[in-house]
Order: sequence, then structure tokens, then C-alpha cells
Amino acid sequence: MKMQSLIRVSVLLATALASQGAGATLPEPVAQLMQANGIPLDSISVVIRRVGSQGSQITHQSHTPRNPASVMKLVTTAAALNLLGTQHRWQTEVLIDGALRNDTLHGDLILRGSGDPWLVIERFWLLARQLRERGLTHIQGNLVLDDSLFERKAIGRKAIDGKHQRSYNTLPSALLVNFGATSLVFDSRMGRLAVYADPAATTLHLVNSVKQDKTSCANRLRRITLESTAHTQQTDVQLGGTYPANCGQSILRRTLLPHGQYVYGVFKALWQELGGTLSGNWVYGKTPAQAKALGTLDSVFLADVIRHTNKFSNNVMARNLLLTLASEFAVTPATPAKGAKVIQDWLDASGVLMPALRIDNGAGLSRDARLSAAGLATLLEKATTEPWWPEFVGSLPIATVDGSLRRRFHGIARPGRLRLKTGLLRDVRTLAGYAIDPSGNTWVVVILHDHPRAADAVGVKIQHKLLETLFQNQPRETN
Repeated sequence: MKMQSLIRVSVLLATALASQGAGATLPEPVAQLMQANGIPLDSISVVIRRVGSQGSQITHQSHTPRNPASVMKLVTTAAALNLLGTQHRWQTEVLIDGALRNDTLHGDLILRGSGDPWLVIERFWLLARQLRERGLTHIQGNLVLDDSLFERKAIGRKAIDGKHQRSYNTLPSALLVNFGATSLVFDSRMGRLAVYADPAATTLHLVNSVKQDKTSCANRLRRITLESTAHTQQTDVQLGGTYPANCGQSILRRTLLPHGQYVYGVFKALWQELGGTLSGNWVYGKTPAQAKALGTLDSVFLADVIRHTNKFSNNVMARNLLLTLASEFAVTPATPAKGAKVIQDWLDASGVLMPALRIDNGAGLSRDARLSAAGLATLLEKATTEPWWPEFVGSLPIATVDGSLRRRFHGIARPGRLRLKTGLLRDVRTLAGYAIDPSGNTWVVVILHDHPRAADAVGVKIQHKLLETLFQNQPRETN
């Protein structure tokens, strides 16, 4: 940016926006929009500043502690990148407790997890396939699930909205398989309705009572009902409601099975597809000292995990990351509180002041989590000086391009210029990350808004107006 342009932008921003501190004034278009909708100006905190400059900035209510919603994932993922390194991997182990004769295990097969957040069904299949390639076919014993690295009792089990079957409420686990989720696939073609679960699980029993009708295909999944009955080794799911005829395929993603049933049921289904047999049931347990390793599966790199976590705001992956930090840098078993302390100690050692920070699960899926716009802005600016910043900024959704911003902020800047993490809860809407102006300058952006109308469409309009304020006085880009 030319010096004259930079001075003009700084002067215009300083004139339009109030100075720091309580009672500061927002940009006039933003203030007018909020007042027109009956939203108090003190319900929002904003920090927008050019990296490396303390003069060109928008600051409003910056030190007020607020609920960050999913923007909290920026704190968790930044800590993970710094403390674990971009090339960190998790390892899922398979061990045997018994005698292996020819192709038959006379004893138990043990799955021991280390917290892999991305052990999706395709990779779980690779692990099962590895065992078959090593000669194992028949398991004459139980499947032992060793998830003891994370303390199960310390993990909050209450869903924030009471919707336990929603996949975003899946609980973290040291042995997390496919995010614990089941996709119910509804497919109506040529007058016939097919319903099946993906991945298949031997512990899931679907009873299909869904009827076809001639209603519109719009909102077709909202007319499906689910009633679950969990037993010790199996869960029955009664499917009811209606589905429009000849509407093709739709997918309803839910958490239908308790953790142990899910891992066992999915493994057994995969194992049978590969020609194996498993005679026993599943139990939780720690790996005995005499157990012998039979197979291992390394995870993808942490940088890939971070990208999926932030772009698609995956809650259970973020929660697993927090517990991984605890397992690596605190006394095990890992707890969320230990992970939060690891992050706070790292921030203190790095000189990043975040006095309002309160982490409970690392994902922001919480009514108790807190941080301030000033604290998060400090962390985001510090991140730009770190060797892992390319992986960090590359993990953020790109406005109009991908992730949770694929349909947001059209007309403000060219694709790639806005890389921001979104957050949304009831009465909360947040946004944080980076903006890159036409001259290549990087700006830190933090917007934390808590108000009953923040989660409405007007909350997006307020964010849009704030970003427009940043870009409207910049030189226009040309192709």
C-alpha cells in the first residue's frame, strides 16, 4: 500500500471509530444497524487491527469477557500446533491377550486408543485389513476397548441443547471411531424406499416404519422420527414419519449408539466383511502387561486434523485435541481441566495475556467458556510470527470458498482475502481470524456478540458491516 493510502485509511478509521475502552463508539453504519434492530451497542466486542500496527485499529468493548462459541477452537488448535508440532501423529494399537494359533486367536483382541481425532471409517477399515493380512481370521474372545488414556468420568456428558443424538454433541474419547456418527440414508426411487445405516454396525437394529407420501421434497428429513431403545449389547432404533416418493437420496447424520456399542458394532461389521469371525462381546478395560502387539495404525498429521477441525467446526475433534494436550503434557489420565491448564501455561510462557480465558472443553460448545476480544486478538497476532502460522491460517474457512464461510461475505473482498472462524450458539454469534487487504497487509479480526438477536440473520449483517468498514476505504483490486 502506498504511504498516502495507508495514512488515509488510518485517518478514516480513527475518525469513524472510537478509541479503546468502555463506552467506545462503533462505526456509524454498524451502530445504526444495531440501534434500528433494538440491539444495545455494549452487547458486542470488536477488535480489528493491522498486524504490526497499534495505530490502525477498530476497538470496542475489547476487554469484556464473552462466550466465544466455536471461535474457542482457535485457542485449542493454536496451542496444539505449537506444543505438538504440525507433524504430530496419534497411534491406534491392536494387541492380543491369549494364544494365536494358525488363524485363530484364543483370547481377547484389544483396541487401544491414543486420542486420534480422525479415525474415520476408511482408516478403521485399514486397521482391520492389516489384521487379516497378518493371518488373523477367527477371534474366540471379546473385543476389549482400552480408552483409558482419557478419563471418561471427567468428560461432561450433558449435551448443551439436550439433543444427545446430534453428531455435534458426540463425546470425545481416546478411542474415537468415525466421530461416533451414523448416517441414516433414505433413498426413494421408482416408488420404493430404501433405508440403511452407514457405516453398518452389528449392534444397531433399525426398524423401518417410514411411509412414502406425495408431499414436496423440501425439508423432507424434518418429517422423519427416531425413537431409540438402548440395551446392553444392542440399540433398537424405530424409524417413523413420512418421506416423499421419488425424491432420491437424503442423509440424516446422528449419534445413535453408545460409544462401546458403536466401536464394537462397526468393527465386527467390517471384520465380517473381510471374512473374519468374532465370537465374544465388548468390554472396557486396560491393556494387560502380557498383551502382545499385533498391529498399529498411525493417524494423519496434526496439520490435516487442524484443517478439518476449523474449516468444518468439528466439536469432537477439538475436544479430543484438548485432551491430547493433557495426555502429552500432564499426568494421565487426561481431563479437560488438565488440558486447559496446559494451554494457559503455554500462553503465559509465550507472553500472550488472556486474563478472561476460561476453557472447559476446547470446542466452545459451552455456556461457561469465556474470552475477551483483546485477548484473542493478541493470540492471533502472535500466531502470525510462528513457524506454524501457514498451517493455522490455512485451516480457517475462506469466505465464499469453503467450510462454514462458503456462502458468507460476498462482495466484500476477493476470494482468499477473508479467512475467519465462525461461532454460533443460542444468543451468541462470533467471528475471528484474518483479513488480507489489497496491498497484502494482514489484519486481525475478532467479533464477539452475545445478545438474543445475535444468532439471527441481523447478526450476520452486523459482521458484514464491520468487515465492509475495513475494506471500503482500501484501494480496489484489479484483475
